[in-house]
Amino acid sequence: MASKGTKAMDLQIHRQHFEHCASTNEKANDWLKKSAPGNIGVFTTNHQYAGKGQRGTRWDQAKGLDLAWSMGLNWPRSFTSIAAQQANVWFAFNKAITLAAHQTVQDALDTTLSEVRIKWPNDIYISSQNLWKKCGGILIENTWQGSEIESTVIGIGINALSTELPASRTSIVGASAPGARIDLQVLAQALEVNVLKALNGWQKSALPTTDASTAYLNELNRTFDAALLAKNTWKSYQWKGVEKVGRIHAVDAAGRCAMEWQSLTGSIRTETIENNKQLEWSWIAEQFD
Repeated sequence: MASKGTKAMDLQIHRQHFEHCASTNEKANDWLKKSAPGNIGVFTTNHQYAGKGQRGTRWDQAKGLDLAWSMGLNWPRSFTSIAAQQANVWFAFNKAITLAAHQTVQDALDTTLSEVRIKWPNDIYISSQNLWKKCGGILIENTWQGSEIESTVIGIGINALSTELPASRTSIVGASAPGARIDLQVLAQALEVNVLKALNGWQKSALPTTDASTAYLNELNRTFDAALLAKNTWKSYQWKGVEKVGRIHAVDAAGRCAMEWQSLTGSIRTETIENNKQLEWSWIAEQFD
């Protein structure tokens, strides 16, 4: 990514697998402290016992059964200087990476039996026995130097082979046809390919506006919206502590969710939600009551 013609696939990739570790994101962060700009590190483990989730939560995974995968990116300074000048470029990055994880899970499933969706902003959900359950999540952590991002860690956790999970979660095997087999190493390799492909495409959004960058962003936003969980479907939510009926319309270029709320009189009001921490998806919990 050092220049317009550089592809992420061409960069030197450091790979390291651990029998066990607290967090692959922590391993990626440790590696970034010693790596040179322009390098990529990929880290996996058989047993992650203190994985990081959204909102400071933990992402627990079964030993030898689920995928804990992290990528550290030490951005070339010339690239981040250009990227810093483009509006919403890092929101596009989040969308591209989330779609890469979504594609990986979708490819691993028998899609005639199950659907895969993105729960805004970046959780992966699968329709399992007519219930929507969480299968994976993405945590992206950035290190800033002034107004520019110096490095990024992408952490992706996917329940692959687990069978003993809470009612609200499922795995790829759990949502697949009976007897389905998942190889964790193959799944990790597929995820790496999809993330690198996403990075290659995303570079277009970081360049000064061209027909190619505009076309890329339009397609990225269209594809992301098409994969949204509960898009254009009236569901129950709790917003800022108040129970409401709403439907998701889209996620804009700045990563904000456009939600339409239904009033008691039947009128519809649109609201743009920036802070997903204030939105509770009541209907998901109600599935298991």
